[in-house]
Amino acid sequence: MRGREKAKKFSIILNIIIFLLKLLPKKLLIYFLSLVRHLPGYLGLALRYSLFKILCKSCGENVLIAPGSYFFNLHKLSIGDNVSIHPLCYIDAAGEIKIGNDVSIAHNCSIISFEHDYNTNSIIKDNQVLLRPIAIGSNVWLGAGVRVLSGSSIGNRVVIGAGTIVKDKVVDNSLNVGVPVKKIRNI
Repeated sequence: MRGREKAKKFSIILNIIIFLLKLLPKKLLIYFLSLVRHLPGYLGLALRYSLFKILCKSCGENVLIAPGSYFFNLHKLSIGDNVSIHPLCYIDAAGEIKIGNDVSIAHNCSIISFEHDYNTNSIIKDNQVLLRPIAIGSNVWLGAGVRVLSGSSIGNRVVIGAGTIVKDKVVDNSLNVGVPVKKIRNI
């Protein structure tokens, strides 16, 4: 049975968990998310999904959040339907992140929507943080170890090869790889 069918089968239980968790303060829910970050199995998946439904700006149906990933500023994260975020990912939505439908984010990916301003004469790490939104379209596959940096935009029906660094616009219907990202061909 595929994950989509399992999500539908257990939707009543998930809705009850979400209802009960909504009774708790958001700060407690954020802390609880850190506690269940590494919880394996269906219980871990259900709890992480339920917390995302409450804490994210928006969260679609059938979203898989695998164990061992780190998330920050969820109130600025929008996730579509049928999205899978695999182990060891790091996502910080400080500058806002929008992820479309049918997106697969392979293990060890980073999506970071801020950067440091390095154009002043002060110590770089102490400089102002620049918030820049990231948009990831629908029907996208981010291969293992992809880094999507602030201000990036990834179109629809796109494959980003393993180890690629994205810091710009990636067009629709394309296969992309490299450091920095380069379009290889249309798909």
